[in-house]
Parts: sequence; structure tokens; C-alpha cells
Amino acid sequence: MARTPRIRTLVATLIAASLLAACGGGGGAGSSLPTSNTGGAIPPIGSTGPSSFRWGQRMLQQASYIGPLTKPVAMAMLAQPQLQNEAGLVTYAQQASTPGNPNYRHFLTPQQIGQMYGAAPANQAKVAAYFQQYGIGVGSWPQNLVLSLVGSSTQFTAALGVKFGYYQYGKERFIAPIGTPHVNGSIPLAALNALVPIASQVHDYLIRPSTGAFGPGLSPQQVARAFDFTGAYNAGLTGNGIGLGIIGTGPIDPNDVPYYGAAFHTRVATVSLIPTSPFYVNPASLNVPGTFPYGPGFPTTGFTTPPKDTNPTDSNFNTCMTTGTGVPNFQTCNLEDGEAQLDTETTASLAPGVNENFYLAYYSFCYNAGTGIVDSANIGVTSCPAGETLGDAEGISLADFEIQQAIADNRSDVLSLSYGEGETDLSPLYIGTNGLGPSEFAALAAEGIAVFVASGDNGNANCVDPITGLYPTTPCVSYPASDTNVVAVGGVNLPVDGGGNLLGQITAWADQTTLGGNGTWGNNIGSGGGVSVLIPAPAWQAGLTLTGGNPQLGGYRGVPDIAMDADPLTGQGMGQYIAYGGTIGAVGGTSMAAPQAAAQWALVLQACKQSATCGNGATGPYSYRLGNPAPLFYQIASTPANYASVFEDVQYGENEANQNGSLAPITGCCFSTPGYDLVTGLGVPMTGRLITAITKTPVN
Repeated sequence: MARTPRIRTLVATLIAASLLAACGGGGGAGSSLPTSNTGGAIPPIGSTGPSSFRWGQRMLQQASYIGPLTKPVAMAMLAQPQLQNEAGLVTYAQQASTPGNPNYRHFLTPQQIGQMYGAAPANQAKVAAYFQQYGIGVGSWPQNLVLSLVGSSTQFTAALGVKFGYYQYGKERFIAPIGTPHVNGSIPLAALNALVPIASQVHDYLIRPSTGAFGPGLSPQQVARAFDFTGAYNAGLTGNGIGLGIIGTGPIDPNDVPYYGAAFHTRVATVSLIPTSPFYVNPASLNVPGTFPYGPGFPTTGFTTPPKDTNPTDSNFNTCMTTGTGVPNFQTCNLEDGEAQLDTETTASLAPGVNENFYLAYYSFCYNAGTGIVDSANIGVTSCPAGETLGDAEGISLADFEIQQAIADNRSDVLSLSYGEGETDLSPLYIGTNGLGPSEFAALAAEGIAVFVASGDNGNANCVDPITGLYPTTPCVSYPASDTNVVAVGGVNLPVDGGGNLLGQITAWADQTTLGGNGTWGNNIGSGGGVSVLIPAPAWQAGLTLTGGNPQLGGYRGVPDIAMDADPLTGQGMGQYIAYGGTIGAVGGTSMAAPQAAAQWALVLQACKQSATCGNGATGPYSYRLGNPAPLFYQIASTPANYASVFEDVQYGENEANQNGSLAPITGCCFSTPGYDLVTGLGVPMTGRLITAITKTPVN
């Protein structure tokens, strides 16, 4: 594709620093993390002692301290007040998605989640008031799981009693506290997400082939034929009336989707941009008992509609690419994100009838560069008064804000997420009985929303070595693919002819088929898979016995659950800047597999919506939803005849970890075998057959 190397360079920069301002200054060689608090004084609010809350210190302890922050920067965080019953929410989500359970398909609204499981109004009010006294903008959503915080590093220094500095983790530089943050001991704060910007280590799973020999890639029609979407199309199922959401990793140009459809002579869905818009928390009404006060949404919280992406041929393009020590102003330099385009083009072409919702978080405000004080009269703006600086951010580092928005608006029946990171890198903030991750994905499942997540592109070695920045061969699966409230989607090689007919057996995507991609991210060795070391196996994986040299689950979550096309050498085409002359080329990675699976599920849900029996027993505003699809997949596979009917069992290939892309296998995991395995899961569900199995209505 045109300009590919340079575009990816910028994307890497944005991932590393989209929550931050310029990464200049700070000098000095890497050193160990300071063990003492060198920041400001404890806030003078009569504290009896600092409270304890989770904030991502594990990653910070592995990082190298570079030096102090030399000027104020813009920051956004999520504060999790102590919840009423987070463990109960996780349990209910599993029950609502498990066939045969009395609560199966009894889905909740975001308001019900907030009332029964989220933070009590008093706890939210205390946390909100604490940060508001320092001038930090506070917003919330009706599920009451977190509060959004937008402010400057100067304000967060005052609120948390620490200064901020530059750190290095692997190849990425980020800004984090120097010392241990603390608040008043009476403040019911359970966690601060993005205080250490863990998301700077989260990356997408899009891979470009190491050779251009494959040209434009498979057409949507070829992929649809191979995975039996065409049988559903023939029955009038295109996803009509179903909401399909993409959790955005960066900006898109909506014009590219119709251009993409025209290039392949196929119908595509219309994409709607859904900005993150937490409700404004009015300080004047915090002391009112009862319901937590909500007010108008953005821009008073700092979040607003993202600016249009930038034409790469204009004068800003080279400026974007040469800004090596800082982050561009997204108002003037906002390049289209390849991952985001892949997700939208894939889903819009394979499920052309859906209402496609693209979630993208963006915040902006003006602040005094000398003092760091935010100008409260200029929040959610595109330009600043003289003497003030525009702070703004968007993209993959704000994905949790986008997920909270998807929970709140409850308009998407299925979501696609094409990013992740090694689960031990993200522990303990995201993973555990009280982590932010389990609550947000459990909330989606409790609403009946299906979530498909890319399993990763590094086999079972998805954790970064913080010293070298490389992917060692220590077993490590990707999160959030390993969350029990999502479907983890692995990858296969899809051998088809020009009409989309299979030319042979579907095999696992791995080094032996692609020689590891182009090496942009880590090893790129193939379908992410393996055994979680942190997350217990859900009930629907209990009793699985693995063969062919694969390790046993041992009571822990196995990844992936299913698989779709991910091999760059049999990849679906994707285009960037098509409206400006950009070309369409083949891509791969499980970033392609996840949206394919999400599009497939949209067709399943339309069939369920039209079925006279599929909605029986379901409650809530969306009775056609089926919750987390994973339990259904495993239930179908538990009967040999149904398994053989619905799934293409992938029995060949492996995702052995090869050190840094070499061809010499290092570890013994993992291998495709008959039945469930740790490379392709249960295999590839075929669309028409899957619909028949679920709705009991034949689809040809």
C-alpha cells in the first residue's frame, strides 16, 4: 500500500504517547525506579493517611526511569470507585450467557448494572468531589463502573501527591508517577487506570505481508464464499437491523468504506462515528442524596467529537512523519489508522446490512504551558486563546473510554476488538476479581453484547521483554482475548480460488505459511494461543482434554475459542486513503479474523431476530441477543455430529514461538489437532451451518 512504512511509523508513535504531550527532555540514561516519593505534598484535606488503590505499579517496576517531566502535559484517566458487587456482576454475566441457566438471556440495561453492581452514589460523589477540587474534569456513565478524569499533569500532581517523569518500557517511552501516588484515606478509590499508561504497550494485531506478491488480497466475496456467508445472504441475512460496533484504535475516513465497496463491486454498510461522551458531573449537585447526578455530556468533560482525519497528500503529512519527539496536534495532523480501516472495511463488506458504529475517544482542552492550569472556559475546543496550548489525544490508548461508551449507549449488539497485550504485562490492574477489565467485559456480557477479540500474532509468546523490547518464548497469552466474557479469535490460512472455493484444507496460520509477516510487531509468528496463567477456565472449557503435544489447561482459560482468516498471504484486502488515490492491498493478523467473526455473528443475530423460537425466554430490550457466544460454541461442539456439521476442524499447523522471527522453533506450544486446540480453538464456524444450529432453521 502507498506510504505504508511511514504510516506505520506514525501509528507506533501515537500508540506510545497518545495520552501524553511531547516526549522531549528528561535526559539521562535509564535507571531503576525511584523508591521514594519525590513528588508534591499530600493534599491538605485532613487526611488520616493515604488510601490503597491499584494503579499499574507492576509495569512501572519493570520500566527504566529516564528523567522528570519538564513541562505540563494533558492527561486522561479512569477512576474506579469501590463498587457494590463487582464479583456479582462477573457471575451474572456468565449466567446470562450460559444455556440452561435460569438467568440465561435475561439481559440488563446499563442503568440496572449501575444500580445493582456499580458504585453507590455516595462513593461516586466522594471520588468525583476529590478530583474536582483540583480542577480536574470529571465525567461518568450510567453503568457507574468508572469516572473519567481529564486534566493536566500539574493538577494530577496536586491530587495524587506525586510528580511525573519519563520511563522506558521496551521500545516505548511513557509518562508515569515518580513514587507512590496517594489520596485521602477516606476516599473510596479502588483503581486508577492509565495513571501508568499501560495502553502504551497495547498494540493492534494487523500484519502486512513481507512480500507484495499477493497483491490486493482476497475480495469480500471470496471470504464470504469460503466461510459460507453466501448461504446466509441467499436467505436474506446481511445483518440488517443489527448494531455492530468497532472499538477504535485511531481515526478513519468514512469515505473510504464506500470507495472500498466500489472497488470490489459489493454493497457495504454505512459507518457512524460514535464519540465518547461521558455525562458531566455537576459539583453543585454532588451532595444531593440518591441518584448520582448526571448532566449534559461533552464538551464539559473534555471529551468531544474527534476531528476529521488528515489527507496524507496535504502539507501536514511530512510534518506528521517528522515529529519524532512529540505527539502531533490531532486537529492539524490526524492520519488515518490502518487498523481502524481494516476493522470497518471488513465488517461493512461482510455484513453490509448492519448499523455500523465506530467508537472513537477524543479529548481536548486549553491549558497554560507554564503553570499547567486548565482553562475551564475552553474545554472540548479546536483552538486556544493566545498564550495557551491545545492538549488533545485519541486512539488505542483510550480504548477503555470507548468500551465504557459502548456499555452506556447499549446500541451495538456485537463488538470487535483488534488489539491486546500479554496478560501478565497488564496484571494486576486489568486482571483479577476486582480489576477494571473483568467489570467492563462482564457488563457487556450482562447486556447481551457479544465481543470478539483478536488472540494475537505471536503464538503463545505475547509478553514483551522490558529490557530488549522483544517477545521472548515464555508462554504468555494476550489480554483481553483471555477474558472469559469474550470470544478469542485465532487465525488460519485460507486457500481459495478466484470464486472463494476452498482448494484444500484450512490450516493454522503460522511461520510455515507466512515466514512471520514483515516483523513490524514482535515475532509475528502466527495465531495467538495458549493457556492463561491468571484467569481460571470458564465452565464451558471445563473437561477439555488436549492432544498432540499441547499442554493441558490445568484449570485455566484456553485461548483461542474459534479462528478465521489471518494469514497475510491469504488475507482480505484493505485500503487506506482510497478516496485520495491510496491502493488496496492484502493484510493479515488476527486483527482481520476478529472483525470477520463479528460480521458473522451479526448475521446470526439477524436470523435469531427473525426466528419465531430463538427469542423464547429472553428478557430485556434486545431479546434476540445471545450474550457471550463462547458458551454456545462449546455447547454445539460438545455433540460430535453438531461439531462436524458447524465447524471446519483445523487439524494441521502450529504456532510454535520462534525467537525474534527465526525459523528455529524454541517452545513446544502449540499444535493444531482434531477437536479443540490452542492454535485455532474449536476451528472455523461456517456461517450458514452455525445459523441453522442456533435457530433450528435451515440456511442454504
